[in-house]
Amino acid sequence: MELSHRLAAALGAAALALAGCAADGGTDGPIKVGSINGVTGQFQAPEVPKAVQAVFDEVNAAGGIGGRKIEFISKDDAMNPQRSTEAAVELIESEGVVALVGSSSAVDCGLNRAKYGSAGIVSIPAVGVDPACFTSPNIAPVNPGPYKLLTAALYFLSQTKKHEKVCAYLTVLPGSGDGIENAIKEWSTVTGKQLTVKETSVGTGDPTPYLVKAKEAGCAGIVYNSQVGPWFAQAKTQGMTAVDFAMLANSYTDANAQAIPEGLNVYSATEWQPYTDESLPGNDRWAKIVGAKGIPKTAFSQGAVMAADVFVQVLKGIQGPITRESVTKAFKEMKPVDYPMVGTPYVFGPGDAHNPVEGARFVKAENRAWRVLPEGFVIPGKG
Repeated sequence: MELSHRLAAALGAAALALAGCAADGGTDGPIKVGSINGVTGQFQAPEVPKAVQAVFDEVNAAGGIGGRKIEFISKDDAMNPQRSTEAAVELIESEGVVALVGSSSAVDCGLNRAKYGSAGIVSIPAVGVDPACFTSPNIAPVNPGPYKLLTAALYFLSQTKKHEKVCAYLTVLPGSGDGIENAIKEWSTVTGKQLTVKETSVGTGDPTPYLVKAKEAGCAGIVYNSQVGPWFAQAKTQGMTAVDFAMLANSYTDANAQAIPEGLNVYSATEWQPYTDESLPGNDRWAKIVGAKGIPKTAFSQGAVMAADVFVQVLKGIQGPITRESVTKAFKEMKPVDYPMVGTPYVFGPGDAHNPVEGARFVKAENRAWRVLPEGFVIPGKG
């Protein structure tokens, strides 16, 4: 795989050299924009490219950018490494896209980060999952991601809920260990506190031993990121009604709310404004955009609309031809964009790593549904 990837990169470089400026979008015709998404396969978010397209349709209907329409080209990698690398090569070398916008692949960042760097192209994912999405010079997602969210969840328990004994019971996926350790370290640095218990090998088996240990240790606040139903059924059996449990954004679903027994204090962090309340700042625009096209109203479609909106705003500020080079320059030099659906401004910038959006809002499971807490975004170190 490594040899074929290097061969493809070498051939691509030669093609770019021969094609000249035509390979990076040119200066007339449509503005080509790419995206790599999980539409099929194990990680599916088919609503993401549809929501990005909906924003670009709105822009095109209003005359485009400087009279040029946006042509959106989304590739489904089905969470297949070979398909993901092939998609990046096709978009960059064959299609000549000026940027990637609204990607939601679970494998894209780690596989294609070097390609984006060598091609001098930026990617603004709607959903960053892989640690490489937040540690690459040419990638900057519009979501906080699982690590910033973990820091926020710990901060919520220790500072908002005022718990001294905070514990973490986590499932650590391959490649995510360093990110989790750094997230916990960031929380400790901001608060001066240490975890009372840290378990990073929680699986899908019987949760009883973990919960018994948590009770014995006096855990008053627990961050948890694994299977919902069995864990909380056993927590109810163990009588843990005074404990505050905080989960991460992957648990913020209607099905999980319905699986949590009454009488427990269970919260979930959200990366954007909670999508279950369309009256929240920024959600009105998102709901209108996706609702008009019949696109599912999910957190992922929120990220898609935000990524497309930010991209359009930056494009409108470019003076002169819109090419891959000018788009990359614009993002590297952009001023922060205040976007009401997230806790902090979005900015790409010139650094070697990008995780610009921080903080989380929290919802609580009540009556088999999620209730949005009145507090705004919880941002570690800022409230």
